[in-house]
Parts: sequence; structure tokens; C-alpha cells
Amino acid sequence: MSYTASSREKNKIYVITLVSRDKRQIVGYDIAFDRSRERIQRLVDNSPKASKYYSDAYAAYSEIIYSGDHTSLKNKSQTYTVEGVNSDLRHYIPALRRKSKCFFRSIETMKAVFKLFVHAFNQFALSKFNFPYLKSSFYLSNYL
Repeated sequence: MSYTASSREKNKIYVITLVSRDKRQIVGYDIAFDRSRERIQRLVDNSPKASKYYSDAYAAYSEIIYSGDHTSLKNKSQTYTVEGVNSDLRHYIPALRRKSKCFFRSIETMKAVFKLFVHAFNQFALSKFNFPYLKSSFYLSNYL
């Protein structure tokens, strides 16, 4: 799990993501003005169950009830997949880039863009997973 804070002068918007390590798919996400324990618990409860969960050291993650083992880490040794996906999000969605001139005018617009992107990203990841020998012919732009 991770979050990307999109800070503007008035509001911070958090993108909280749950990522499957084996298929490198976004299996759950939430976009909100807060990252409370209740919001994260709802996200975990509504996402596919896993045997292991890894997160950074954000305090609320240690209070969540998981269906499998949870490990909170201060380093990136086990959160590299979600960090890579967050990097892809910032790369493909300009408004998530740090110090970007692009921005969303409303949280509803951000949610709509995110929903479309997650669908395309997951289709791309599933294709790479199902056909690993054809990796060189897959490009995310084909799915967007």
C-alpha cells in the first residue's frame, strides 16, 4: 500500500493503492482528502484477500486488520512493486507529477481519470503476465 499526496495550496488529495505483486495489477485504490484508518480498512476489506501484506511505516497501517500477515517496513525492500506502480501513475497521469502545471479541477474528475487508467493498466499487466514471451510487443499506450 502506498499513497501519493497531490498538494495544492488549499487541499491535499491522497491516492491510496493496493498492488498485487505477482501480476503487478492495482487491486484496490481510493482517492480522498484524508488517509484515515477507517478509509484504509474499507479499502483492504473491499479488495481481494492476500496471504501477505507489506506497507511503509505510516502509523495507520499497523492498526488495520488484514486477512493475511502484515509487515510494516521503514525501507523499500518489500514495497518496490507498489513504488514502481506509483511511478507509472506519475508518469502517465500528468496531474500526479511533482511540481506539475497540470491539475484536476475536481476530485470527481481525478476519480474518473484514475478509473480509466487503472482499467487500462490492469489489462496491460495481465497481458504481460499471461504472455511473458511476447513482452517486447506490449506497450501501455496500446491500452490507453
